[in-house]
Order: sequence, then C-alpha cells, then structure tokens
Amino acid sequence: MKSDCPSTRSDALVVVKTMDVTRQLPLHLRHSAFFRSPIMAGFECGLVHRGRHDLLVTTGHTADARLADHFRIAREHGLLTIRDGLVPGHHALARLVVARDAGVQAIWDLSHYHRNQDPVRCVRIASEAALAVNGNEKLWLCPVNEPSLYPMIAGMPRHEAVEMAVLMAKVARDHHPDVGILTNDPITGVGERQFEATDAIVSAVDVDVVGVNYYPHTARTSLVKVLLGTWNRYRKPIMVSETSWHDGHPIHLRRYPGLNKGGWLRHVLEQVDIAVFHGAVIAGVCWYPIVDCPPWHRPFSGDRWSHGLIRSDLSVDPNLSAELTAMRFRAAA
Repeated sequence: MKSDCPSTRSDALVVVKTMDVTRQLPLHLRHSAFFRSPIMAGFECGLVHRGRHDLLVTTGHTADARLADHFRIAREHGLLTIRDGLVPGHHALARLVVARDAGVQAIWDLSHYHRNQDPVRCVRIASEAALAVNGNEKLWLCPVNEPSLYPMIAGMPRHEAVEMAVLMAKVARDHHPDVGILTNDPITGVGERQFEATDAIVSAVDVDVVGVNYYPHTARTSLVKVLLGTWNRYRKPIMVSETSWHDGHPIHLRRYPGLNKGGWLRHVLEQVDIAVFHGAVIAGVCWYPIVDCPPWHRPFSGDRWSHGLIRSDLSVDPNLSAELTAMRFRAAA
C-alpha cells in the first residue's frame, strides 16, 4: 500500500518524458502502479440462475471456444489486465496458459456465486497451476465475488461466503509465494451494512486492494463519494472492480440521459481523478462485463444484454471501442 497519498492536483498526474518533451497525463491514462493497465477488462465467470447458468459457457469464454479471441480484442483496446475466473467446473491450467500466451495479466476469481464444496482443493489446484504456468510471478486473486449477494444469488449465508473468502486467501498464500488479494462487493454509498463483508475479510487477512462494484442503476450517491468513503475507511488502494453501462437499461437512461458506454467510461474516470485529487489511491477501473451476456434467467437465449465491448459475433461496440482507442492515442501522443 502506498503511504504517500496524493493531495494536490499535480499529485494526480504523472510526468512522462519522451524525446525531451514533458507531458502530464491524468491518472486514468498513466501506467498503473498495481497492474499492467489501469483500465481493465472483466470477463463474467459467474454461476447464476440457481446454478443453472454458467456464464463462461454461454459467452464462449472457454479455452476450447473464444477465450483467446476475447483476450486478443481486449489487448487491441489497450486492456492489458483482465479480471476472469479459475472457478469450479473449468480447467485452471488451460485458462492460465491461454492468458499467458495472450500476454494479459489476470486477476482470477475463485468463486463467483459458486457454492464451492471443497474450497481448499480448488484454491490449491489454482495456485499450483499458476506456479506451473507463470513461475513465481505474482498471482492476483479475488477469492469470492460479492459475498454480500451470496444469500440472494447462491443461496449461501453471507457469513459463510465471507469465511470461504478468508479461507481461500489463506490457503492460496500457503501454496504460492506471492499472492495479491482483491476483495469486491457492491458499495453504493449509503449506510454501514454495505461494508460489513469487506470489513470482515480485511480484519481477517491482509488484503492488497479493496474493490467497489458501482453501476448506474444501483448507485445511491456519486462514485467520488464512494471512493473517498472506502479509502478513508480502509486506507488501502481502491479499485472500481466492476462498472459498465447497459444500453437498454431504463434506469441508466433516466439517471444519465444522453450517455452511452463511452460517455459512462469518461464519467467514471473523471470521478476517479477527483477522488485522487482528494487523496485516494486508486488501483484501476474494471469494465465488467466486457463481453455481452445472455440474460441470467435465459441462458440459452439468443438475446444479449448490451453492456460489454465484445459482442457475441466478436464485433465490438462502436462507442466504447472509440473511447478506448481515443484514450490510447492520447496516452501515446
């Protein structure tokens, strides 16, 4: 964790010297101190619809389908860090190999609404596979995605999901020499209850980055207030571990008229820069999900929710693609 937190606008900027020309880039365009890219691609790896919908399968995000294509498209848009899954029912070694060969850095979920019957075995397999593929390279893990939502989505009490997260983090560090731990939960800005699961995990294990999941339809206050509130509570680097824009979502359109995916990304990054100006340390922003998904309750539907960059035919959303491309050009200019 950084101890010298930026407190002025100039601290939120990084000075880059290229051919004797000094340029100042805002936080969201600089190289992340924590990850290869400060803007990340999140691949939905959840088990939803009462365990009947495996989103890795229905989005084709498997080693024998479109995993490599998805990583390629992410890289083409400057997204060198991904959030993905080494979850039950999928071959950890194969997924790690594809990620390595694609040249992406991964933060791996170990349980994403899965009622993991043997969490110790699963984390041991993932840790040992990571050592086999990447040697002693740092292994980033999010042991349990959104433990606060486990009662509703997975039918598991929240305290059991928290205990599973703590156990998996500890076992991972027993089996791998360099593990970074990310927590994540919906933190929308109002009330103490939103912090309870993260409080429990942070108090039990050394967490490296605290994630907040923030969407237009669930937010109850501004993102900058969420980031500053979370930073002031934990004094650990904060990551926007999930955010995106759904083109067809009525609440998105009502709360933020005129925006699209590119506009939402700009809005999020502006909020991040304000939080940094006020002293928060921000590790990155993850667009989640990066691939359009079928509706959770209709896994075999041909319909897709339009919330990602990558469509089911491997074409890309023009607005989000254009914004990411423009950011790359501004960073390189």
